[in-house]
Amino acid sequence: MTEILILLATLVASLLLIDPFFGGALVNTPFAKGVVLVLCVGTLSFHLLGRAVTAPDRLGKAIRDMVAQWWPLLLLGAFILAGSAYAIFASDIKESFLGMGLGMLFLPLMGLAVACSAHPMRLVKGLAALHVLMFLTMVGFLIATDKVFHERMFLAVPLGVYFLMAREGRLWQWPLGLALVAVCAMSFKNTTFLMILATLAACGLVWFIQVVRRYQRLTALLLVYAGIISIVAIVAGLIYAWVQYNSKLPSGNTIYRFEMYDIAWQRFLDSPVWGTLFAEATVNYFTVFRVAQGTQNLPTHSDILDIMAHGGMIGLLLWGMVVWRMMSIVWLTIRRLTEANSERDLRPWRWLFVLGLMQVTAVITYAVNPPLINPVVGFWVWGGMGVMWALHRHLETAAPVVEPAKPYPIGKTALA
Repeated sequence: MTEILILLATLVASLLLIDPFFGGALVNTPFAKGVVLVLCVGTLSFHLLGRAVTAPDRLGKAIRDMVAQWWPLLLLGAFILAGSAYAIFASDIKESFLGMGLGMLFLPLMGLAVACSAHPMRLVKGLAALHVLMFLTMVGFLIATDKVFHERMFLAVPLGVYFLMAREGRLWQWPLGLALVAVCAMSFKNTTFLMILATLAACGLVWFIQVVRRYQRLTALLLVYAGIISIVAIVAGLIYAWVQYNSKLPSGNTIYRFEMYDIAWQRFLDSPVWGTLFAEATVNYFTVFRVAQGTQNLPTHSDILDIMAHGGMIGLLLWGMVVWRMMSIVWLTIRRLTEANSERDLRPWRWLFVLGLMQVTAVITYAVNPPLINPVVGFWVWGGMGVMWALHRHLETAAPVVEPAKPYPIGKTALA
């Protein structure tokens, strides 16, 4: 019953993220942030309370594993929350980092909810179904209204590329994958282009490792050479397109960004060890141009720089350890994809691979944007990382049987 409540809360969070009726304004309101925090934190906590009564040993083991793996994020979240509380109550700052700190709570809560579930794979399937539903809804609104889900495309791109690459005997997946990637590119944002390239590169890495390991040496060598030639041709094409059509590509508003990045950098230099202790506002006053309607105080447009400027080397190191742990799961997933040889073994690892791609594209997004200060987006970033950790933990502890490796027919890969 509590897992159904979690799915319903996730559905509400997805509707608020897509914001189909208010043109993107609702997702940034205190109402939307409050609903996500109260509803999602409440349902997840209620679920864990039930597990504490019915399966205390399982919950205790999951908590120990969670702390051992993600203590850097727990410390970073506590660091941000403490500084934000001081900013709000002592300095009367309205635009604090409270949303960023609260959003990080979703990693342990969502991770423990899946890890302690009596049927973890069933819960993951339900969450995956909601993810796909949200993705298709985003695509529909993007086509129908030209609405750009700028800071939320990290949820869409990995699924589009996955459909493009997973093609075992299903010809319909090729045109579907191409269509979905094309629709994502319609957002016409530099970050979206980078996300598409990153996900294609990750899928190419799986293909490369599988070719080297499983094909006969001559066949593998020929395919690797063909792959290298293709990569060189693609890179050359991208460079040519950039040189020829640079003026037509999105500018990224680099003048504004460089001013904000310089402010963050100078703030870091002023206090390189602990920054401002997250006790200052998330917005900065900029002078490079005047806003006719609105405010001259806007976010830095880089959550990573904000962590560095306001948390110093301490905050940056903790964040780097979180990303390292996330990338280690992605790498182990790629290894499993290239080692397993049966459909039964591959399917759950493909789901984990998509979750990993979502985290990689999320890093690309918040490297040059400020989505993490909004807990509605934080639910999907940190909550998705929690699900990824719990699913990986479940698959590893389940000790899946890996059949002896043998060559795949040409055209079939571990992603197929």
